[in-house]
Amino acid sequence: MIDNLWCDTYGVFVKGWAHAWDLPITVMRLKSGDFRVEVSDFHDRSDLATFFPSLHSMKCGFSAYLACSPFRPVVLEIETVDGSAEFEISALSANHPVNTVLPEPMFTQRRFADEMKRTGGVVVEIGARVVGPSSSLQAGQFQPECKFIGVDIHEAPGVDVVADAHFLGEHFEPGSIDGIFSYAVMEHLSCPWLLAAQINRVLKVGGLTLHSVPQAFPVHEMPNDFWRISSEGLKVLFAPEMGFEILEVGMTTPVKMYVHPAFREGPMLEFALHDGMAASYVLARKTFDLPDGAVSWPLQRSDSMDHSKAYPKH
Repeated sequence: MIDNLWCDTYGVFVKGWAHAWDLPITVMRLKSGDFRVEVSDFHDRSDLATFFPSLHSMKCGFSAYLACSPFRPVVLEIETVDGSAEFEISALSANHPVNTVLPEPMFTQRRFADEMKRTGGVVVEIGARVVGPSSSLQAGQFQPECKFIGVDIHEAPGVDVVADAHFLGEHFEPGSIDGIFSYAVMEHLSCPWLLAAQINRVLKVGGLTLHSVPQAFPVHEMPNDFWRISSEGLKVLFAPEMGFEILEVGMTTPVKMYVHPAFREGPMLEFALHDGMAASYVLARKTFDLPDGAVSWPLQRSDSMDHSKAYPKH
């Protein structure tokens, strides 16, 4: 029985259990064409005793990785003193628990935009520049009801204010903004906790802030790729003691991670069996003004600006 498997262009990993009733298995191997590997370690599967009480041994769980060429049949071969049998390894059925479709939470962008348009106030986007085919100008979602201000570290179409987000309060009056948002920006800030404090400074009490940020994601936009943040991390950045009420928070878009062939051993073989989440998001409302100096860090303005401008201009 196959509990889990994954494969790519370098090989296939299989995890499951096998038995020959009251006979011991003498040899088990995974093979594909001329490629083969022998299964040498078996682990306890006492959970099977209810279904197979007369097994020779409950140590019938196994896992194996076969480095092989892709797009060829893979076979599990089992030998006992009475002979051998082969079982073709195929894709897990659609109703297998591994293939359960995870619910995709509704992203909160629409809720944020709707409230901003009802308010008819000032909305600031941090990271407003279009940096590739997957990004776009956001002003149209808020106009004409709102005054939209695009902020970015580089000059570009759609950018109204060139600024280092770590010092947002130098460009906007305290309590003057109704909504602040960013998409895939905070991972590029060396000190995102300072951004959270600056957002509290310039946002009106009752104003909204919305952010999405990578959690499990490839390294990108070097050298300014600093952080990956989970939903729990966002809860810390926009915590009640930071002057915010979390309205919505979560993670979305399951992804699988495959380890480079040179490191495929031990626990690394099971990386691809577990979901990572590509992105985290948070929608929060400001509840009170943080006192000056409540969040501090020895970040020099000039050094931060130079560091931030290292983000690629494209």
